[in-house]
Amino acid sequence: MLLYIPKMVSDKKIKSSLLNTEKHNLMISYFMKPDLFFVSLMMLIKTYFASVLKLVNRQDLKSCGLTIILVGKATFSESIDKDIEKFILNNPEVILKSLENYEIQREKEENEKVKKKLNTLKNLIYDDSNGLYAGKANSTISIVKFSDYNCSYCKKAHKDIVRIKKNFPKVKIIYKNFPILTPLSEKLARISYFIADDDNKKFNIFNDKILNASGLLKESKVKDIVIDLGYDYQKVEDAIKKDSITNVLNQDLDLANKLELRGTPAFIIKDQIYFGYVGYDAMAE
Repeated sequence: MLLYIPKMVSDKKIKSSLLNTEKHNLMISYFMKPDLFFVSLMMLIKTYFASVLKLVNRQDLKSCGLTIILVGKATFSESIDKDIEKFILNNPEVILKSLENYEIQREKEENEKVKKKLNTLKNLIYDDSNGLYAGKANSTISIVKFSDYNCSYCKKAHKDIVRIKKNFPKVKIIYKNFPILTPLSEKLARISYFIADDDNKKFNIFNDKILNASGLLKESKVKDIVIDLGYDYQKVEDAIKKDSITNVLNQDLDLANKLELRGTPAFIIKDQIYFGYVGYDAMAE
């Protein structure tokens, strides 16, 4: 088969027919096996040529200067297979460009999806009525941090948070608990809700001391911090078992699940979700 398609096609109907083949987009992934990708690409190109062949008997082909000469329909598929394979082997950059374009499009679609989700959940995301925040209560600029008190990267991120609070006093930090690492992680989260409900300033002291502690926390260390804040530790232990504390914890966990968080830390900054440790510069932008 000999096929010639001019660069300029004036007939709008033919243009439309040719462009319709783009609907057969390849769902290309970096995790797809190379042989599967090759097969998918061949199917797409075959579909394109099939669309062109449907136009062979149309009278308006002449008006657009499209010339098709068929040399045996039986050998069409085999010929195309070999031509496609040869083209891909000789032009691997085409594959890379296709992957690059797909990734750009996928990222764009994902960002739009995230923005819609954040907009839907914004009342829950920026709700600090439980007292878990640092900064001015009426501030309109916020960074939301999901963390686990036993997460080493959450502790590392806290050092950046401290710098943010110092250098950007108008920014409010809203804390969300996502205790997923140890049983003590959940207990610390419950204690934080209890203290924050009683006194926001004491919560921030508790939060700083816990996140500034090195290594995995022990119960004895937590007990000392709580007592230093003026609480009876046994009464605190009893209080954090109440349904009111459980309900607040479940609100944070439910929000984390709706946001499809994969671990800690996670941040929401300027209507974007950032997974993992991001550093001071990313927060300050």
